Amino acid sequence: MLQVRVRSKHQITLPASVVRVAGIGLNDALDVSCKDGVITLTTQHAAAKKRPSLMDLAGSAKGLYGRTTEERQAYLANERKSWER
Repeated sequence: MLQVRVRSKHQITLPASVVRVAGIGLNDALDVSCKDGVITLTTQHAAAKKRPSLMDLAGSAKGLYGRTTEERQAYLANERKSWER
């Protein structure tokens, strides 16, 4: 485990190995959270990976229930028939 010291103005210096592995660049913003005494720094690109947008899924089911209106209507009709059994 690596250790850092808190300096004046409550500043810390991240070890170069951590900066390299995390892909942190000059002027990058980090999200900071503290819960139960555990301080977590999260890079913006890591945070973006964890929180996918609903728009990332847009169009992902295209053609799943048929490619044409007729195919989609036939699919729905078949599903509705299964409810009555």
